[in-house]
Amino acid sequence: MWALLPPLLRAVFRFAFGPKTLSQALEEHAAGHRAQHILLRFEELTFTFAQANGLVNRYADAYRSIGLKKGDTLALLMENRPSFLWHYLAAGKLGVTISLVNSHNTGVPLLHSIRVCEPKLVMVGSELWPAFAAVRSELPDGLRVLVDEDVEYPVPSHLPVDVPAWGPCLETASEDNPPETGLQGRKDVAAYIYTSGTTGMPKAAVIRHQRAVVAGLAASLGFPVSGDSVVYCCLPLYHSNGLMLATGSNIVAGGTLALARRFSAHRFWDDIRHHGATSFIYIGELCRYLMNVAPGPDDRRHAVRRVMGNGLRPDIWSEFQERFGVERVVEFYASTEGNVSSANLAGPVGSVGKLSRLGALVRWDERAEDFVRGPEGFMVRCKPGEAGILLGRIGRIPFDGYRDEAATQKKILRDVFAKGDQWFNTGDLLRIDSKKYLYFVDRLGDTYRWKGENVSTFEVQEQISSWPVASEVNVYGVHVEGTEGRAGMASVVLDEQAQFDAGSFKQHVDSSLPGYARPLFVRVSRALDTTGTLKLKKNDLRDEGFDPKIVEDPLYFRHPDEDRYVEMTEQLYADVVSGKLRL
Repeated sequence: MWALLPPLLRAVFRFAFGPKTLSQALEEHAAGHRAQHILLRFEELTFTFAQANGLVNRYADAYRSIGLKKGDTLALLMENRPSFLWHYLAAGKLGVTISLVNSHNTGVPLLHSIRVCEPKLVMVGSELWPAFAAVRSELPDGLRVLVDEDVEYPVPSHLPVDVPAWGPCLETASEDNPPETGLQGRKDVAAYIYTSGTTGMPKAAVIRHQRAVVAGLAASLGFPVSGDSVVYCCLPLYHSNGLMLATGSNIVAGGTLALARRFSAHRFWDDIRHHGATSFIYIGELCRYLMNVAPGPDDRRHAVRRVMGNGLRPDIWSEFQERFGVERVVEFYASTEGNVSSANLAGPVGSVGKLSRLGALVRWDERAEDFVRGPEGFMVRCKPGEAGILLGRIGRIPFDGYRDEAATQKKILRDVFAKGDQWFNTGDLLRIDSKKYLYFVDRLGDTYRWKGENVSTFEVQEQISSWPVASEVNVYGVHVEGTEGRAGMASVVLDEQAQFDAGSFKQHVDSSLPGYARPLFVRVSRALDTTGTLKLKKNDLRDEGFDPKIVEDPLYFRHPDEDRYVEMTEQLYADVVSGKLRL
């Protein structure tokens, strides 16, 4: 009878009467008829629900034995592999909040991400030990650190004596379900997922168990997840798309996740065929990279019929479906910390779904960099054909925000349509049509998106400003034809008499910023314009971009083949905008 219910109704019942956490869902499947069903495929390894639950229990028992308990925070620095999931789910069983540190971070951003969550313990994958070791001396004394060995990256022989390996901790650990699993509540904090906000360094977004379960249930309808489905994920698990959607959907609905260490355009479809994947999760850049690979006879030789993700631009949407035989694209809009979302289950090409009653699209004055308000002081809703900022009503759908309360408050707008109301400001510009379908336009203000990551201009400005010869810095995103999002560009004013040293600049940004946040273009300016309130002006700089025919200032470009900053010439510009140089 359960199988005869429509999928949406099953999901509603599952949320109302089902597990309160993903860890509880794992236990239920391991004890039921899904016990021997494969939950995880990774390279040549497979793990059933029963096997996965036993491993997670061992991890939980080992953590308990070294003193972790409910309310503690565990920082996890690890690339995609099965152990990542076992750590995540073990923390969920014990009521430990797990802080999912971006594995691409190094230097200052890595140090900040670990510090800000105040962990009791840091678990480091051996594949990332060099990056962690470089900042360890600046972390609080006495902070406990363990290393989880990756078979491809053996534990370094020179590990400090106070950093034990994780493996021996598991040798005597129990595979029995811990009693704490059923004690965790939906409103307890499951994880911190880092997201770039409008100011400062990466922010720890609060993810409660309820949010993780709901995201998994929603995604299970989008893929969809069934008994014979296999969802392929090559996106990083420290991000919500990989962890909450691709992984959460299979844990909640009892499906199979095929996990890859990382994305490879040339190995992608071979990996899909190897695992028998029926769907995959994407970001827009992933699809464009696949389109950039030369067409071949095996483009349609796979079982994928539906894909789910965000950022697939309309210019390649239909072409992507036609070339690879994908029947449906489920493009969605959501943000890690946000309370407003939508999904295009059967709508027009390019749409992210319909605007719900819990959201609003309001007019934005880009030049003034402020919301448009009517004569009574309230914001103005967009009409069909107009673009505006998407807001989410705070009420029935909560806004959990960030671990930093001050950062949370900065995202809340008040007195939007009535005195006393509260709305979450996504900071994203979308357009609405006459049928209330939404279309993503751009990320506004002080954040732009590049290589699937949100980049805070304030973070990048702060780091470049510490370059010894930098006097003033303005950072913004510029559009590059044939790419997703916006590439980073920095307008830098040098100290008097200083010259731009490309090698020194590269060394500085490489040591202080993750790869996706390092500016692709540099403009050496004589001065920076500001508004009347002393805010740096970005619009004119964005409009001028990186065309040497337009920009009179010296321009430099980080050449992808040479990995160094070179002078931007008209020929280089032509190679970039034509797609000859792949960024």
